[in-house]
Amino acid sequence: MNKIVAVALNTFREAVRNKILYTAFFFALIVVIISALFGSVSIGDDVKVIKDFGLFALSFFGTVITIIAGVNLLNKELKQKTVYNILSKSVYRYQFILGKYLGLLLTVAMLVGLMGIGLMIFCLMMEGRIDYLLLQGIYFTILEMAIVAAIAIFFSSIVITTTLTGLFTLAFYLAGRSINYLKEFMPEGEYYNPLLQKIVNIFDFILPDLSRLNHVNDIVYNVAVPTNILLSATVYTCSYAAISVTLAILIFEKRELV
Repeated sequence: MNKIVAVALNTFREAVRNKILYTAFFFALIVVIISALFGSVSIGDDVKVIKDFGLFALSFFGTVITIIAGVNLLNKELKQKTVYNILSKSVYRYQFILGKYLGLLLTVAMLVGLMGIGLMIFCLMMEGRIDYLLLQGIYFTILEMAIVAAIAIFFSSIVITTTLTGLFTLAFYLAGRSINYLKEFMPEGEYYNPLLQKIVNIFDFILPDLSRLNHVNDIVYNVAVPTNILLSATVYTCSYAAISVTLAILIFEKRELV
């Protein structure tokens, strides 16, 4: 356990020193502010528009930051040959992968949390009160990033190039956000296609169901997400992330380190 924590903290420190990561973070923060300003001059309920834009920006740029940080985790260690030094210090491969994942998750959670606090402060200035429901939005975004981080680790253990890892991770994120809409528009009656239905069912089984973590409308309209849904989303996230990281560990255990 101590070795996993050591790898996680080292990964966190490396990510904190990553200039590209902070460039993405500050760009995301600027976009959140611009979105909020755009919402404040729009027709209708200003604060609702600000929250809607802000929570979307948290999710999207949280994903961008997670991918930027995640795709380089294993590739950088392999390219610089530092993985040999780490694994030679009685650190098992599963400890290495798990530590990398936890370090990435800690980094992303911190950055999403900071952006979320920025959004809460802006809404405080607009409404004159603290909207504690936004904390639920921040929590759901962190759960979403936990899944994206696990997917990034999984593809990093398979794919050699960072570009492909990033593209595959982004594709899973977008597909996970869209699969529910695809199921709703599946043809029925005389246009029903059993083969297409099977393909959609397979993708539905493989892809993360990110709709479970999307409760922006409730939060924007000041409707608290019930505790049972929070717990269900947490369990789902932990399960999907655990399976993805476990697969990454199994693949990395068999991988030849050249």
